[in-house]
Amino acid sequence: MDRLSAMRTFRTVVETGGFSAAARRLGLSKAAVSKQVAELEAHFGTALLHRTTRRLNATDAGRRYFENCVRLLDELGEVEAEVRNSQAEPSGRLRVSAPINFGNAVLAPVICAIAQRYPKLEIQVELNDRFVDLIEEGFDVALRIRTSLPDSSLIARRIGSITRSVCAAPSYVKRMGMPKTPEELKNHACLIYTLSTSPHDWKFFSGAKPVTVRVNGGIQSNNGQFLMSFLLAGLGIAFLPDFAVGEAIRAGRLKRILENYRTEPHDLYLVYPANRHQSPKLRAFMDMAAEHLAGQCDRAASHHRKERR
Repeated sequence: MDRLSAMRTFRTVVETGGFSAAARRLGLSKAAVSKQVAELEAHFGTALLHRTTRRLNATDAGRRYFENCVRLLDELGEVEAEVRNSQAEPSGRLRVSAPINFGNAVLAPVICAIAQRYPKLEIQVELNDRFVDLIEEGFDVALRIRTSLPDSSLIARRIGSITRSVCAAPSYVKRMGMPKTPEELKNHACLIYTLSTSPHDWKFFSGAKPVTVRVNGGIQSNNGQFLMSFLLAGLGIAFLPDFAVGEAIRAGRLKRILENYRTEPHDLYLVYPANRHQSPKLRAFMDMAAEHLAGQCDRAASHHRKERR
């Protein structure tokens, strides 16, 4: 069995939804297409397709195999094109993972700019606040916001700093009072973002001296946008990125807390598997994303410093 030919055939069958349509696209007989798929199923010892009278659908195993076929065949096509020096611009599918709030507030316009620059690039963005496994789940690159990254086989490219603010609604401050020191946060209802590097330990700086206070609260979530509803309703104090709360602060719907103390920023990273570093589509995406996002980080940090003066 020609494994590469079988992979291309299986991909086409799934994309077209049937043996006949795949045969027409590939210029093969229907019997030849069916034979290649059958050989693949025999090789793996499992069904890759559900066969019905109207349409073929991939099984769970078939769907996973299809996604890997697409990735591997696209990468192979890029390598061949690069060797032939015939690829004028990046093309193919690029899978990107990013946090939900960051994706909506910051990344979306960057993706728009990249898509306009490289129209042959198919960008699939999945927004999820969990820590995805890039290799296991087939992602090409992820945007991550952390104070530090765990050791791994991934390559990380730091883009800039993400400033954060401790804030509350004016109604909360009026009802519960304004904390004057980090220690006073222990007596307040805090809204906990559970996917933060240290959800319950909020770090501040007075001069060069760090001050860490352990906070608690009845409302906790792994999604900052969800916490915003409670924050704006005056139900607690939150420690969130400025891209999430900055507009509400400027509009007067939220107030910064403990402005005499500096907060610890998070770093923004582009993270990708080592075996993807030669991909033209990844290089093009990362270079353009890094340029746009670094500029946004610098502007946000400057704006943050001016507002705190």
